[in-house]
Amino acid sequence: METSDLAKTIKRSKIFAFFLIVAIPATYLIWFYFINKQGFSTDSSMWGTFGDFVGGLLNPLIALLAFYWLTQSVLIQKTELSETQNVLRETEKAQREQALTQEKKRFEDTFFSLLNQLNAVHSGLSERLIVRDIPQASEISRLHSTVIKNGTGNSLDQRVTKMRESSSDTSHYFRVLYHILKFILQHSKFSAEPVKFNVAITKDVSPTEKFYSNIVRSFLNKDVIQLLAINCIVDDPENDFYKYRQLVERYSLLEHLHIDKEWQEELFQRYDKSAFGERVGIKS
Repeated sequence: METSDLAKTIKRSKIFAFFLIVAIPATYLIWFYFINKQGFSTDSSMWGTFGDFVGGLLNPLIALLAFYWLTQSVLIQKTELSETQNVLRETEKAQREQALTQEKKRFEDTFFSLLNQLNAVHSGLSERLIVRDIPQASEISRLHSTVIKNGTGNSLDQRVTKMRESSSDTSHYFRVLYHILKFILQHSKFSAEPVKFNVAITKDVSPTEKFYSNIVRSFLNKDVIQLLAINCIVDDPENDFYKYRQLVERYSLLEHLHIDKEWQEELFQRYDKSAFGERVGIKS
């Protein structure tokens, strides 16, 4: 009930109660004194009886009004309590939404900061130095030549060994990429506390994870994807690169991989098919 309506109801009840208190004695006065021409008695006992009679009429009416306002006050309190609870629920909901927005902003700030770092490292590794007016191959091109182009006839395990031995200058790039993927996995729910890796990796890929991992994948060129495929070949769960492999498979980072037919079938067998996304096979 609105405050204005409540005030009007109280005012009407006061007027009604005052009317009853005045009207009942006035009715008796008019009936006995003016109509029946009966004077006022000087016997105090009769006045006492009359008072008891009037009181017997007024008391139930007053009690009825009191009970009415008691029930009204209870209803009013219940209404106010319900409204207060609704306000608290709305406030709590708004606070949760605000907290979620803040956590999402914090996530995106960190994500794009890491992505910028990844691009900066890649730019440095892709830079071609000029020595005696002769352009030199970039760091990442030399690694690609060693592991991919000049690895004809080598098995995948031999390529992995070459990758480990020759990637000291480029390892920072792949470490940053790993931390970005791990960050997406553990923080994509926009919660203050990160989800443990071993718990999160068993869950289905959420639309949020898919969205941000696709952004990362769009920054990986052909050479990087080929090197990444070699870098994460590992079968031992205790190996330091095993979690990296799990992330590559989870986010289908090899979906746009193009390699020679010579070793594509062997590579396809070393990864779960989820690593290649929607592709049925690997084309050269």
